[in-house]
Amino acid sequence: MKIEIIQNENITETEITIKAKVLDEELSEIIACLSLIGNTVAGARDGVVSFIPLREILYFESVDNKTFFYTKDEVYETKAKLYELSEKLSDTSFVRISKSTIANLKKLKSIKRAKGSRLEADLINGEKLLVSRQYVNDIKNKLGV
Repeated sequence: MKIEIIQNENITETEITIKAKVLDEELSEIIACLSLIGNTVAGARDGVVSFIPLREILYFESVDNKTFFYTKDEVYETKAKLYELSEKLSDTSFVRISKSTIANLKKLKSIKRAKGSRLEADLINGEKLLVSRQYVNDIKNKLGV
């Protein structure tokens, strides 16, 4: 792997260009790590990798050892693992709400009690997510309740 850094005081915005023969697993992991730095997440959809701003993401979900994230209208797959996202997003509006889900509190329309000491989160797009009992205190702390 070759890394080239060009410094020029006339450059107004940092840009990273990746040239590769194929987008392999190692490169996908590098992209996932880089994307979290700039408050975006790399996500693949229909064979195209896009960088989605965190502010547009409703929630992350792990299904069958794959991690997906959801915006208002789209679903993307990311190479980042849920535990990595949980750690890196701990100082943001994202909070773990179940073993397999991290939600963006800024995208909640409402939250109410559900059966079995759980909570039900209603997102701005109409989706409903269940908050597991073990994460109720975490979400209350993040909300300041």
